[in-house]
Amino acid sequence: MDMLQIRPLFITVFLLSAGCRALPQSTRLTGDTTFKNGSRIDTVAINKQQIVNLTALGQLWGFLKYHHPAVAKGNYNWDAELFRIMPLSIKTRDNKELSNVLEKWVDGLGVPAVCKDCTAIVKDTSTKLLPDYGMLFTNKVLSASLTNKLTYILNNRNSAPGYYIDMAQNGNPAFLHESSYNKMTYPDVGYRLLCLFRYWNMINYFYPYKYAIGEDWNNVLADCIPKFVTSANATDYVLNTLALIARVHDTHANIWSMNATITAYKGKFAAPFRAKFIGDQLVVVGYYNDTLNVKKLVKPGDIIEKINGQGVGTLVKKYLPYTPASNYATQLRDLPPQFLLRNTSTIFNLDMVRDGRKQNVTVTGIGRGAINYSIDADPDPKAPGYYLINDQIGYLFPGRYHNTDLPKIEELFAKTKGIIIDMRCYPSEFMPFTFVPYIKADESSFAKITKGSARDPGLFVFNETETTPSLKLYKGKVVVIVNSTSQSQAEYTTMAFQSSPNVTVIGSQTAGADGDVSAIQLPGGISTMISGLGIYYPDGTETQRKGVKINEIVQPTIAGIKSGKDELLDRAKAIIMGE
Repeated sequence: MDMLQIRPLFITVFLLSAGCRALPQSTRLTGDTTFKNGSRIDTVAINKQQIVNLTALGQLWGFLKYHHPAVAKGNYNWDAELFRIMPLSIKTRDNKELSNVLEKWVDGLGVPAVCKDCTAIVKDTSTKLLPDYGMLFTNKVLSASLTNKLTYILNNRNSAPGYYIDMAQNGNPAFLHESSYNKMTYPDVGYRLLCLFRYWNMINYFYPYKYAIGEDWNNVLADCIPKFVTSANATDYVLNTLALIARVHDTHANIWSMNATITAYKGKFAAPFRAKFIGDQLVVVGYYNDTLNVKKLVKPGDIIEKINGQGVGTLVKKYLPYTPASNYATQLRDLPPQFLLRNTSTIFNLDMVRDGRKQNVTVTGIGRGAINYSIDADPDPKAPGYYLINDQIGYLFPGRYHNTDLPKIEELFAKTKGIIIDMRCYPSEFMPFTFVPYIKADESSFAKITKGSARDPGLFVFNETETTPSLKLYKGKVVVIVNSTSQSQAEYTTMAFQSSPNVTVIGSQTAGADGDVSAIQLPGGISTMISGLGIYYPDGTETQRKGVKINEIVQPTIAGIKSGKDELLDRAKAIIMGE
């Protein structure tokens, strides 16, 4: 059993020193606009001690934001308070001075009342993730006196809905009252560090998959501080923020706002053809727009080796840190449209291989806004959402399915031997409790969920199981096709399908991003998101980063692309026919 105990000495020390100083009343108002035009912090001389100072400050600032009742209730403009304490913290020459400065800051917030319903955080069988407070309680940096006071705050933390955080109805975190400072396209040092501190603490306390990012999140803060401090211009700042977002490895996470800086960096022009990675080769697979003779210049199956003189492998290595995704397969999915086939000019000079012969062509790009990227998720939007491939096999495309179609589908597919569900798309409607029962033989659970807590920041427990009923209507085989396009609701729906024993899933690794999303606002008008709920199979198997379980790996080949075959669909047909 893991818990933090309250020791009476901690309370005594806190109470004696807390009365020494109080912040002016003006700083207690959320309407504090002292720093609305800048933090007044222009330079920070980065050295080893400064990184320790800022790491401690960032972790303490976030801890107080979500734990100290006076802060959590919105009695302070907490962004502004960061800019008040930051210059004092920066000036400290060692850990002792740092602790003294931070302790006086904490004292000024007042002593929380004893919380009668704050229970110790206990690890039990339902616990998936425990809080991690970084260096705050390690006794390696902060003084014993300050650590005692922080322990008291932890054990008498805010227990009501917070001003900065609450949990939405479905259980995912809702980050409230976070100013985006839209006009600060190139924020000063203080605001750049605010971006880092805000995001780092949101992930630290409210990201259900923090344990799965592949590195110690505490180290990320110290590593990023010099990068954010030394960002030389707006592009540096946005790229450092994008790289930070990418380090959580969540396909839901990216810069989703219309950010002019990142658009200018990536380029306003795009190649009008589609290309995907087949293994480690970038291969033309189709077209977005039939323009400027593009169909004569590039053909499906062409292997692109260089773009404007740079090798594809070199470009992948360059842009991978700025491509947020849960797994490598999904990064490769996003790299061509996001980076590789975008440019600041209209010229795309391509070194390619076609039928074993090298050739060079120049394709003229068009404005990215004119590119029909929706084809990637729905290659034939005018086709029906369901139909008979033949009298033995039914086909369903969830991206064009509607729950009102179900009675007609049941009638049309009644005598078929099997159904192919092509989940290489995003479902247009929620299917787990409508279509899924149609194919299930018995009622069973398909997922269990972890949720975070505003009362216990950083704690995630299993507290919900998703179960679909059974209508016992369809008795045939069901084959679900997936690939890296299958993301979020597509993955969740596939898990629901898999709770039926007559379902086979084929294809390749899915996007590995499950759970309802939570929106995040960062300085400079940067908007991003995270997966806000933890989604697992009933046996606890991970889905985040890994994707859904697959019964048979099937991937397209260059030969299949050249011949116009859908090899995954062909394999699904064969499975249904017993071949």
